[in-house]
Amino acid sequence: MEGGTGRPVIRPNAPLRQPPTGLIIGTLPWVTGLDEVDFPCCGTIQLCIPGHGLTNAFQFNLTDLGCKTASDVNCPSEWTIHEGDLVIRGGETRVIENEKFFQKGNVYVQDKGTLIIRDTEFMMARGDVPTVHVYFFVDPGGKLIIEKSRVYPPAGGTEAGLVCVMNRGEVQLTDSQTMIHYFDMSEGAKFTMVNSEMVNPIGGLLQITGGNTRVVNSTIGALGLFVPAGARLTVDGLHSGVYLESWSVRDLIRGVNYDLMLEKTTILKDDLSGELKHGPYERGWIFFLDPNCHARISNSELRKVFIEIQGGSAEFRDLKVGLPTSLAYRDIVLRDVVVMGQWPFTVDNAQLTITNSNYLFLQPSGFSTVRLVNSHVVELIPRDFFGSLICDAARWTTAGEIIGGMPYHSGANRFTIKGSLQTDRSLRQSLQWKGAGDPGIRGSGHKHGWPAGEGSDSQGRGHDL
Repeated sequence: MEGGTGRPVIRPNAPLRQPPTGLIIGTLPWVTGLDEVDFPCCGTIQLCIPGHGLTNAFQFNLTDLGCKTASDVNCPSEWTIHEGDLVIRGGETRVIENEKFFQKGNVYVQDKGTLIIRDTEFMMARGDVPTVHVYFFVDPGGKLIIEKSRVYPPAGGTEAGLVCVMNRGEVQLTDSQTMIHYFDMSEGAKFTMVNSEMVNPIGGLLQITGGNTRVVNSTIGALGLFVPAGARLTVDGLHSGVYLESWSVRDLIRGVNYDLMLEKTTILKDDLSGELKHGPYERGWIFFLDPNCHARISNSELRKVFIEIQGGSAEFRDLKVGLPTSLAYRDIVLRDVVVMGQWPFTVDNAQLTITNSNYLFLQPSGFSTVRLVNSHVVELIPRDFFGSLICDAARWTTAGEIIGGMPYHSGANRFTIKGSLQTDRSLRQSLQWKGAGDPGIRGSGHKHGWPAGEGSDSQGRGHDL
């Protein structure tokens, strides 16, 4: 619907080939808000498809989601809105039932506290949370129960983020459709998932580093497995898009120190469809390799393989996504492995050099020195990093978080970027930067953020620091 300037303009939210998942309603120049346009925040809408006729009428009400228009239609409130962190304290049981509940901020379930979400639409936005991710934190002794509910982020807007669960207590997910981006299982935690789905367009990762997990008759977007020190992983011909009738992590990793059972469970295929593509997204298989584990991975398709560099120095070259690639570090050997997403490195008080590589994910910490030569970073998340990133014809796109003052993320950052680093407009939109002190970035940019309007120009040449 092309109404012109000052009138409603309605377009799909993606090219038809993807295909689109919804509509964007605004006006020209695209996309201008509806503040001066007579288009209601609630009502019904139908689509007329040439050659097919009208679709069913769809009821909508966006008044609780920040919709502002010039329409005089009075739209009733439908959602219970909670601003700021939702804290379930020890000894407290909170039941959210038969509601539309809009949570703006993190959720904390403390020791001996219980949160029950039942028969509810639970929408979760970032609010004042500075990270892209907004979290359920379940402490040891805490319990989160989700039954017959939907859990998902808003479709758009400045507060939209990625819903995550950090589980150190107990979580039960039953008969529920969720768009949880990733679910982290820590040592001592317990998770049961039955007749449920954990998938969003760019995620749905069940990430296991400890605890006891059982998944039954469910679908997840990705499975991330930690291979601890001394454990042995031998894989040949592993691919995404699998249905597992009955499977234990101990069938794959010898010496693992946690339990995971998958029964009648599907792990989605990593096929780069829709919003999924090369980069910092979650699909298929992911491994987190302790530097002292024993790993042999060959002829396989993985989304990511995390390599951890602790102390000392290491060098890698010619790491490419989408192509068979080989790598060796300590007793970790990859042969003809196709990485679909990114090459992630955690660097702790060490020196790392990477040459002629693309789609790197860097997590430096301590007084590390990371040197990039003719390489492409697609995600940078420093955590308590006080060292240097030295660039020689390097490029940084897509994503990053430079955060301080958040214990679960990073206490502080004060690092230096030197050399030639090119950034583009995608980073201008997505970089999260807050409370990190003076990062010491030198060159054309400001010290406390990107200068307004900078990023790549129309020819995509980027911005040199």
